[in-house]
Parts: sequence; C-alpha cells; structure tokens
Amino acid sequence: MDSIDPRTFPRILRIEGLIPFTLCAILLGFAVTIRETGFAGADWTLFGIAGVTALLIHIDGHIWNDIMDLEIDRHEKSGETGRDRPLVFGWATVDEYRKMSAVIVILVVILGAYLTTQRVFTPVLIVLGLCFAYGYNHPRIALAHHPFTEWYIFPWLVVGVTVTVVYAATGIFSPLAFVLSLLHGLMATCFVVSMMRRDARSDRMGGKCTTSVRYPKLPHSTMYGIVTLLGSVLILFPLAGIIRRTEIAYTLVLTTVILAGITTGIGSGIDQLSTRFLYSNFPDFERDANRLMVQQAGVSVIHAVAISIIVLLVGGMV
Repeated sequence: MDSIDPRTFPRILRIEGLIPFTLCAILLGFAVTIRETGFAGADWTLFGIAGVTALLIHIDGHIWNDIMDLEIDRHEKSGETGRDRPLVFGWATVDEYRKMSAVIVILVVILGAYLTTQRVFTPVLIVLGLCFAYGYNHPRIALAHHPFTEWYIFPWLVVGVTVTVVYAATGIFSPLAFVLSLLHGLMATCFVVSMMRRDARSDRMGGKCTTSVRYPKLPHSTMYGIVTLLGSVLILFPLAGIIRRTEIAYTLVLTTVILAGITTGIGSGIDQLSTRFLYSNFPDFERDANRLMVQQAGVSVIHAVAISIIVLLVGGMV
C-alpha cells in the first residue's frame, strides 16, 4: 500500500458523509449518555472505543462503495461535484483498497472483542453495523443499486451508532437514544436522497438502478423531506413519554420540524434542477445540485448540534 497517492485518504474519509451521519450520531450519543447516567456515571473509555469502531465501519463502507461503483464513477463529472475518484484517477488500485478494508476489519474485530468483555451484546450491534455497511456497499449484494434502499437504510445507520455508543458507555439500551437518533437519521438521509438525484445521469450510464434512475420524474428530495416532517410529528408522543417532560419533547420536535422544512425547501430546489436537466440541455446540473446538497448536509449537522444542546441544557435535564 506504499504506492497509494496520499490524496486517496481524504476521499475515503468523505467528511461530507462521515460528519452528518456517524459523527453526529456520536454527538447525540454523548448527550443521551449524560442524560441517562450523568458524566461521572458513564464509561467514557468504552464510549470512545465504540465511537472509533463505528467510524471504522463507516469508512470501510466508503472503500467498498468505491470498488462497487468504479465503472459508474467513470461517467461522473468529478469537477462539478468536487469529488475525487482515486480508483478512476489511478491514485490507488482495487487490490490496495481491499487490503485497507482487511486492516479495518481486523481493527473492528479487535475493538469489538474488547467491548464484548465489558458489554455482552456488543457483537450483535457490530454485526448489524457490518450488515448495513456491506449490504449497501459490497458488490456482491449492492443494495445501493436498487430503488428506495437509501430511504430505509440510512436512517437506521444513525440509530445503530447512537444506540451502540450509549450502550457501551452506560450498559443501557436507551429508548431516548433510539428516538432522537431516528429523528436525526431522517434529517441526514434527506441529503442522501438528493445525492441520488444529483448522480442520476452517471448512475443511469453505468447501469445503476437507483430510485432517481427508475423514477426520474418524481420529486424524490421533496417527498423524503415531507416524510421527515411527518415522521417528526409522529414521534412527538413517544418522545414525550420517554422524557416525561412534554415541553422538552415539543421543543425537540419543533426544532426538527423547522430544520426539516428548511431541508425540504432546499430539496425542492434540487428536484426543480433535476426536472430542468431531464427536459433541456443543462451542463451545470451536477454543480448546482451539489451546492444545494451540501447545504442540506449542513442543515443536518445543525440539527444534531441543536438537539444535543436541548437534551443537555433545557429544563435542567443534566
């Protein structure tokens, strides 16, 4: 792996996906952990190990996604999207990618084994994480190549990470961690749905049958934003029952609804660009759609930070 171009590693990390999903899930887990046991009552070493394990699984998913989509990525306008493609550009080889994946899996197994000595259900959570990562990204399964998989897979990635880090730190399967991470999972997935809209052209050319490829005329980004809005409202009463503070539940849901409204508005802009691209010559489509998609990712990060602050500070919950 000495021949790998150093420019490969930032691309494998893909902070535009790592931050809204796994890092924000860990942030939510931090807030919920303090809510459940207080700072002194948590095992922060186990929390950190679980967080690193989750990040490694996420990064390994990126590696296999690049391998799976190698031929598709040859058709992408990397200049417009700002996404370098190491395998396409020759910065690294598939064999080197596989070796990096093997190293990551070994580290995950070692960290998972240690966590299991302290938290007995850790293997179940890690296996679920690997199933999600490989199910979506591995070429032999390639759920990413089928319609609507991003709709129902990505929200649960956030749930899995948050529940895992809270369990590692506290030994508790926290209902609050489950509900709050599901709220954020819906928010974060809005930008993934928009990413599929942006990539529809290259996906179609590469034979990848995503939701936007199968149903190009539907306003997917707007639709998923509405799903997020409705999901947020439906979660209100379960959340109030868990927190036992109705005003805090309303504050959390209202915050989510406001930000979901913003990201839905941005998503509708992407849908409009997609429609224009479908019926006319629009060479700047990927660039303009990418700009709006990044804004959605930023809104999802703001959501995670806002929810965490509310959990920690509002109403003397700490």
